[in-house]
Amino acid sequence: MASAAVESFVTKHLDLLELERDAEVEERRSWQENISPKELQSRGVCLLKLQVSSQRTGLYGRLLVTLEPRRCTSAAVLPSNSFTSGDIVGLYDEGNQLATGILTRITQRSVTVAFDASHDFQLSLDRDRERAYRLLKLANDITYKRLKNLMQDSIPGLWDHILSHAGILFSSSTAHLP
Repeated sequence: MASAAVESFVTKHLDLLELERDAEVEERRSWQENISPKELQSRGVCLLKLQVSSQRTGLYGRLLVTLEPRRCTSAAVLPSNSFTSGDIVGLYDEGNQLATGILTRITQRSVTVAFDASHDFQLSLDRDRERAYRLLKLANDITYKRLKNLMQDSIPGLWDHILSHAGILFSSSTAHLP
């Protein structure tokens, strides 16, 4: 394929990636502004009435906070949700976002989040035992950044090679044996 075609392909897909990322960020922002926390929980993107059960220091000085449902709830089991390890989440108290972190572990009874050491908050286990927190799944831009970097910083000639094989896969060209 001509390099102009490859450049056109890369430019078009970078624009599409940007549109997809912007739509995801706007969708999450709209959820926060227009949908009640209870409804967000029923959609599986928010966990309500969590309390701090433990905290410790993890790799690279990150604060690892384990949250679990408040004891006053019926079975002390997290509701069904779509959270998975690696999700970017926001930690909130009564409407204020305290920090963002990365979910590192989730079980039926608890969720562990890694917060960057640069955050200047410390959750006191004694003081915050009865304080209710909520976790909200935020837009994840990790995949976007990786794809964007791949598209922009690829090895010269790599896209010509990849797109020539794509033509074979979609029967628009034939394979030539060496």
